[in-house]
Amino acid sequence: MKWSGAPTPKGRGCFFLAEQGKPSSIVQGIGEVSDMLDGISALLTARSLQDLRSGAVSVFSMMGMPRVICLSPIGHDRSVGRTLVNAGFPLEWENAYLDARHMDDPLPDIAVRIGSAFHWDHLPSDVVLNQNETTYLEDLKSWGMEKGVCVATYGPAARVGFIAASSETGQDSLHAVDMQLFQVAAQTAYLRYCQLMTLELNYEMNLSSRELDVLHWMAQGRSNAAIGETLSLSPDTVGTYVKRIFAKLEVFDRTSAVMKGVMRGLVIASDPEVEAEALARRARKREG
Repeated sequence: MKWSGAPTPKGRGCFFLAEQGKPSSIVQGIGEVSDMLDGISALLTARSLQDLRSGAVSVFSMMGMPRVICLSPIGHDRSVGRTLVNAGFPLEWENAYLDARHMDDPLPDIAVRIGSAFHWDHLPSDVVLNQNETTYLEDLKSWGMEKGVCVATYGPAARVGFIAASSETGQDSLHAVDMQLFQVAAQTAYLRYCQLMTLELNYEMNLSSRELDVLHWMAQGRSNAAIGETLSLSPDTVGTYVKRIFAKLEVFDRTSAVMKGVMRGLVIASDPEVEAEALARRARKREG
């Protein structure tokens, strides 16, 4: 029997077989649903990023979408570094995306705004695109990525990701895909991704007390000049500490440094009580 991959007429988020009139089809349909749920459950216990990648591809393949990408972290600034995991999409697209086209991609922003899964070939009616974004979506066709579904995902430490999937050809209609089930699978995969990324950060940070001070104020959104004023350091000296922090945390920007610090429990971003206490202690030290 061929698995149809379509939702039930009542839209209950279940799947059924094309020959649903036969008892054997019903039994097999239950088996397919069980396989799907088992696959999603297995994502939570993946032991490595490679296992998670394979498991996610397997789950989305059951939905007719064997090609998957994950972007993380997602923020309002597209120029901030995002890790791209590509499983099956063209290398030509990946190279172009990493080189410059990520600046034109509106899909992660749209996904974060609407909060639910959607087809990127049928955007919500209230979406307004600029010319570069429109051109990017039109160019997806030339890369064999004309049609697909995507969703924003959420993890610990306010981490936001983006998962997208498509059929083998990128031209198949995906309107039979259960979008709620897709979102559940994507969210499950992303949660485990965040957990595994945290586990892989098993190196010693070895940040000095002064570097931890600088990282703390970075987490509060302070500029180098403001940090220098708070810590009685010159902006150049603060800049040197920031470079050392980047090197030790293996990052290239302030946002990534703060995120790693938060994930490892080194800092708490924008904590007013911590900030007030730190200022009070420094004031007492100067007075003493």
